Amino acid sequence: MPAHDPARTAPVIPELERLRRVWERLGADDPLWAVLSAPDKRGRRWQVEEFLATGEREIAMQLAAAAQLGYPREHGLALDFGCGAGRLSRALAGHFARVIGVDVSASMVAAARALNEGIDNLEWRVNTGPDLAGIADASVDFLCSHITLQHIPAALAAGYVAEFFRVLAPGGVALFQFVAAADRSLRGHVYGAMPNRWLNPLRRIAWRRRDVFEMHALDEARLRALLAGHANLRLARADDEASAGAGWQGRRWIVVNEAQPPLRCEHAGSVHYVDAGDAHIGAALLSGQAYEPHVAALLRERLRPGDVVLDIGAHIGIHALLAARCVGAQGRVIAVEPVPRNRALLARAAQANGLARIELIAAAASDRAGMVELLSHPATSNAATPAAAGARLRGAGGQLLQVPTVALDELLDLPRLDLVKIDVQGMEALALRGLQRHLRRHRPLLLGEFNPPALRAASGIEPLDYLEWLRGLYPAFTVLHRDGRREHCRDARQVLAAWQQANAAAAAGGALPLELALGCD
Repeated sequence: MPAHDPARTAPVIPELERLRRVWERLGADDPLWAVLSAPDKRGRRWQVEEFLATGEREIAMQLAAAAQLGYPREHGLALDFGCGAGRLSRALAGHFARVIGVDVSASMVAAARALNEGIDNLEWRVNTGPDLAGIADASVDFLCSHITLQHIPAALAAGYVAEFFRVLAPGGVALFQFVAAADRSLRGHVYGAMPNRWLNPLRRIAWRRRDVFEMHALDEARLRALLAGHANLRLARADDEASAGAGWQGRRWIVVNEAQPPLRCEHAGSVHYVDAGDAHIGAALLSGQAYEPHVAALLRERLRPGDVVLDIGAHIGIHALLAARCVGAQGRVIAVEPVPRNRALLARAAQANGLARIELIAAAASDRAGMVELLSHPATSNAATPAAAGARLRGAGGQLLQVPTVALDELLDLPRLDLVKIDVQGMEALALRGLQRHLRRHRPLLLGEFNPPALRAASGIEPLDYLEWLRGLYPAFTVLHRDGRREHCRDARQVLAAWQQANAAAAAGGALPLELALGCD
């Protein structure tokens, strides 16, 4: 599974490209009328204040309808799909910490920027693909789309609705309008009988324009089938809606995500999201504890702008976010994480912090491609192979996950690699064997957890054999103790002795791992 590249080129889809061209010209010519095409406003006759006031009224009605249902539970991120000149986005900015407006037309987005200059929590994006690339899974608290889907061919529109369901956050709400069919009026019978290729010449005559927007109906049964694939989503309301105009049966759906929202917290200068029941990392962050400060200190010390970082076992992204801040806009952070709920929290945090350059690989790193079984549990964000799982993972309510494995050497061909951080519950030996071409070529700084019992259980490899293999790549080891001390070891037996001493001092009985750094001499 390839790493996600936020800057990837969108596929060219003829219907979507035609839609883009039409709205580019409409946006360049008369953007406010193209959004709200009242007959008396054609020819740039909309007054800006009057135009924006319609957005305030529409959003007030949408928020009131959602509030009656108890949603959204958070007011973090709002998304305006088909933002046009930004009238709804602007209204949302007064209610949410951050608002993203997306539109297929660059000319419309340019109009939105000009009309809303100086509003700091508004972000504009030109979206020319069939998805919502760059919007993280389960991250949007309030999603609205008004008089937009009705102008998009049905197959494309259904794909966007599927994306609405993907990005809707736990505790979030999506309100979107569409047309289900032509109505039973005389005009509706004409619309229902005549395809757009026949109606468009009539529209050109009526509107005195070469470029006209089309109307497309979206089957509600198709949307219900899409919704059925999301266990936590529920159609809370489905109402008739008149904004499509005479001749059309307009509909508005309100879909809510009934899952428990994650908790938002700040740690080391970044926003993070954690599950409320996570007794492992989540509890520590929520209580204000520093997470692995001995590892964070080395990251800050060694990373430079432009560096490339590989975080294997990225979990919810604590170190990945720190690394992304250190390497800056010219750098690159690739995060490998097999557990879906952890990836969702990581991606949402990256988005909230403006760190879209973090790339996610949805797999477990190993020495070959295949599948592996991991045991997870609602009480912890950790996961491990059943053989290496601790008591909490083995407790009642645990769940087995089937996740893909990848050999990173086969997946990646990095021109540079400056730092590798790895913490994969005893699978370190297998994961690094699958990365050894990059390790030998680039000699990155390597930060890795050393846990002898987990190594034996998860990988079937003796700890000394693993250390000797590492010793063939790097001349020495540095033990990063939790109290900030750094202990230099020349051979594998010294490292094993340091682990034994640390466990004896903590009375941990072998359960305390060591953090090793290689290549920092």
